[in-house]
Amino acid sequence: MRKDMRRRLCVGVVAFFTAIAVMGGVRYSAFASDYHANEDSFEDEALVEETVDLSDTLQKGGLGISQPSGDVATLASTYDKDAFDARLVEAFKNYESSVDVSDIGITRDEAYNGGINTVINSHPEIIGIAGTSYYYSPSTNLVTKIVITYTSNAREEQQKLDAAINELNSRVDISGMTDEEIVLAYHEYLTSTVAYAYAAYLQGSLGGAHEYDMYGALVNHSSVCQGYAETMFYLLKKAGLSCAIASSQNINHAWNIVKVNGKWYHVDATWDDPVWDMPGRSNHDYFLVSFDTMNKNTLTNHTKDRTDMVVSAQWGDTYTSAIDTTYESGKFWNGVNKAILYKDGYWYSIGSGASDTGYQINKYQYSTGTNKVIYSGTAKWTAPSGGYYPGVYGSIYLHGNSLYFATPDSLKKIDLISAAASPVEILNIRTKYNSASGSNLYAFGEQYGKVVYFIADTPNLKQTKDTSDSTKYNKNYEEYTLDICISHNWDAGVIVTAPTYKNEGTKKYTCTNCGETKTETIAKLVCTEHVWDAGVVVTAPTYTSTGTKKYTCENCGETKIETIAKLVCTEHAWNAGVVTKQPTYKTEGTRKYTCTNCGETKTETIAKLVCTDHVWDAGVVVTAPTYTSTGTKKYTCENCGETKTETIAKLVCTDHAWDAGVIVTAPTYTNTGTKKYTCENCGETKIETIAKLVCTEHVWDAGVVVTAPTYTSTGTKKYTCENCGETKTDIIGKIGCTNHAWDAGVIVTAPTYTNTGTKKYTCENCGETKTETIARLVCTNHAWDAGVVTKQPTYKTEGTRKYTCTNCGETKTETIARLVCTNHAWDAGVVTKQPTYKTEGTRKYTCTNCGETKTETIARLVCTNHAWDAGVVTKQPTYKTEGTRKYTCTNCGETKTKTIARLVCTKHAWDNGTVTKKATYTATGVRKYTCKTCGAAKQVTIAKLKLTKVTVKAAQQTSAVKLTWNRSAGASGYKIYRRTAKGRYVCIKTVKSGTTSYVDKTVKSGNRYYYCVKAYNGNVLSGYTEASILYIKAPVVTVRKSAQGVKLSWKKSAGAKKYIVYRKTPTGKYRAVKTVTAKTLSWTDKTAKKGQTYYYIVKAVNNKTYSAASPQKRIKR
Repeated sequence: MRKDMRRRLCVGVVAFFTAIAVMGGVRYSAFASDYHANEDSFEDEALVEETVDLSDTLQKGGLGISQPSGDVATLASTYDKDAFDARLVEAFKNYESSVDVSDIGITRDEAYNGGINTVINSHPEIIGIAGTSYYYSPSTNLVTKIVITYTSNAREEQQKLDAAINELNSRVDISGMTDEEIVLAYHEYLTSTVAYAYAAYLQGSLGGAHEYDMYGALVNHSSVCQGYAETMFYLLKKAGLSCAIASSQNINHAWNIVKVNGKWYHVDATWDDPVWDMPGRSNHDYFLVSFDTMNKNTLTNHTKDRTDMVVSAQWGDTYTSAIDTTYESGKFWNGVNKAILYKDGYWYSIGSGASDTGYQINKYQYSTGTNKVIYSGTAKWTAPSGGYYPGVYGSIYLHGNSLYFATPDSLKKIDLISAAASPVEILNIRTKYNSASGSNLYAFGEQYGKVVYFIADTPNLKQTKDTSDSTKYNKNYEEYTLDICISHNWDAGVIVTAPTYKNEGTKKYTCTNCGETKTETIAKLVCTEHVWDAGVVVTAPTYTSTGTKKYTCENCGETKIETIAKLVCTEHAWNAGVVTKQPTYKTEGTRKYTCTNCGETKTETIAKLVCTDHVWDAGVVVTAPTYTSTGTKKYTCENCGETKTETIAKLVCTDHAWDAGVIVTAPTYTNTGTKKYTCENCGETKIETIAKLVCTEHVWDAGVVVTAPTYTSTGTKKYTCENCGETKTDIIGKIGCTNHAWDAGVIVTAPTYTNTGTKKYTCENCGETKTETIARLVCTNHAWDAGVVTKQPTYKTEGTRKYTCTNCGETKTETIARLVCTNHAWDAGVVTKQPTYKTEGTRKYTCTNCGETKTETIARLVCTNHAWDAGVVTKQPTYKTEGTRKYTCTNCGETKTKTIARLVCTKHAWDNGTVTKKATYTATGVRKYTCKTCGAAKQVTIAKLKLTKVTVKAAQQTSAVKLTWNRSAGASGYKIYRRTAKGRYVCIKTVKSGTTSYVDKTVKSGNRYYYCVKAYNGNVLSGYTEASILYIKAPVVTVRKSAQGVKLSWKKSAGAKKYIVYRKTPTGKYRAVKTVTAKTLSWTDKTAKKGQTYYYIVKAVNNKTYSAASPQKRIKR
């Protein structure tokens, strides 16, 4: 649990009006209460979460976070507040549950001590935030993520608030208003349409109906001071006026501060709105007043003042002080306690006439300061006793072009368009309600979104708690509603005058509720595709310059200018030309020609001079000749430098020197060879023959069979020498028969079925013979007889028949098939297996003739009404893919498959994101976030890098102003600007990034200067604060001893209103010893003691501005 001192505010102090019978005055009472909230913290993984106490926010009834000013505020914060504000506001508007701020650089302390609440306070137009927390890293102390929760009906209520804001903007037109008029217009709207939530306060039920926020003020038309202040802050901010919300713990109250025409003022709409609410009543005691005036008025009705004021939500310039009283007197709203309403450049109000029973309706134009009384009359607000209350208790209400006003007994209407104001009575309480004299109209105006009027017998309207029911309050007046359409519902409109390309049109709208009409301008038609005419030549083109042609759109009259190209010279007329470079024998020349038409030029080459008779020099040998190659010699013309090359003949060899020679073709036993010799001088060659080799020892080959040997005769074989080719012949012996080749043989004795035979074989190679036995004949194809039946066949049993071979006498027995039943007589059959929904059945049939059986299938039972089970998930769905569920019929087992929809990610769990584009000082970056659950992606803009805001301080020096400022991270340097009260800022110096001070020596004494310093990086400039200083040059002092003491003299310092002389002894401190007027430029210190040493300085002073001290002067008297 973290503890700190925080200031909270539950309710604003109530400005309670009590009308005093005789004087018609107003009295105020104050009320206060307190509220507290707790905080929790827990760890989540490596990060730590802490809950933000929203009870400090104005919307929750808090006071808001006090924002330090000056150097403390600037130097204490290191994070980018604008980027942090933008990031959170975007998340709030999109109802995001969390937002990544890891790139912002906000620390845990900054988040905890108001960083988040400051954003909420600065955007009262956003409601529905139920709670916030943040995660931070304990190691870095930096916040990484903000977690947000919203009320259950946040979106619906935000839509209603947005609609109410739009309604306000349609009813309050601030265009053309001065700054003070803008503030007045919003002040009157709040005091006229919002009722202080006094009953809720008294019942202790504040907060249940948005009493603390803009929703309460603009939708419910009821709030406490926070609702008034937040709404005024939002409206002034939207109007572009520097503003803030101020608050005081002393009186538990919040109000506004606004800067008008360069000065700050206080505005308290809450205390200007009567309590109990009195429609049509609006005071102006706290409108555009100084702090002292506001505080003085506060003390007249309260025991404590507002000196403990703090400024929380702030926009635009930084609040300094509110001391101006310009708008506290002499203005048309001063002293008025009725609503002042604006229409078409005029302010309408009702006030007192010439007598205590007179009244008048005023039409005031602020820009000219002129007032016109459009209607006046007399009226008495009578008392039951017979007397009357002096003054005017009527009020006005503007609706459309009609001004309604109340007198004691009637409501009347004036048509503001009519030339003369002629009131028409629309209601009379004497006739409508039979109200007796003494009962009058004391309140008339807007309340809770309706136009109402109150009838009472006293102007002191109030409510008192019911003695029998503490939740109810009894009114001392009767309340009625006037049927007026406050919020028009305009139809689609009818075009009265159609717009053209050149003129606007008009469209008339009619309210479907009340029939009132309004006319709006229709913008001129936008010519999206111009139809240009043929054009008119404005400037004719020439050969040397372009022309121009003007085209006009035939639809809208818009014009365009196009360039006509210069005339093109298609046939140049060249002059004789001028030689710009003379040609020589070695280089070319140039001649420049100019076209006499268009001035274009061309340059042509002049050929080099031609040498017609060369004068060659003696020449230079380039390549010397040899016995094998020619040489070359180069000659150069001595006139033109041209060269020629001639060949030098090869050297002639008169006596060859042959080398040892190279064998070209080697000699063999059958052929001669050759040998090549080369002259070593000239390279010439000759060929000589080498004799064949002589074979002294033959090398015989494998030989070739000339005559093959047989089993009966020899053969021959021829051999050749592999060296010289000589041959020889050898005898091959006869072949020996080692493997007889028997012929087919001859049968000597033929075999029979009962006896073997014999066969003789002869070798076809050598003629040798052999005899072999032939086996008895085998009966391979029996000749069976007709056979004899040994057993007769039946339908149920087979028969047999015996056969005998007529060749060999062998026998065999064969089966005779059973008799065949060609026409079965099947019985009814027997069910052997019952069919089901899942399996077929069987039925067995038997032939009554032969007993044969057959089986037939019985079809499965047919399921005509499936009974599906709950199904089984066969594939789980994910955030990216669909799943499947398989259902089975509990009757027949049939299955079906259905698709399960993909999971819907109702709450994205965004990761920490990846920076896809880094932010720079000139361009925003991009961070991509991916949902850890479903993979969805989003991109968030990273704000441009911003230079730290530079806060400058100005200090007096003897003859200059010294500026100092804080360093700005990322700055390349600093630009120093200066202006005077009515001048504009001018950059007077640019310094490098390491410099944080500058001495301005160009200042003049008596002038007020305004300084600001901007850090820069390229074209990016930082934010800045302004330092103002009235420069007063330090006096130039001389001292001397005099008879009366020590006399000091000094030169005049321009702008000084007085001078203060300070004195000290060597061991003492400076003390002011004399103050003189600006006209006095000397003074004698008569208290100076003789023999004592003194030090003197003098400062020039202008109100609270002191110059630097003059150089110290030492003197001994």
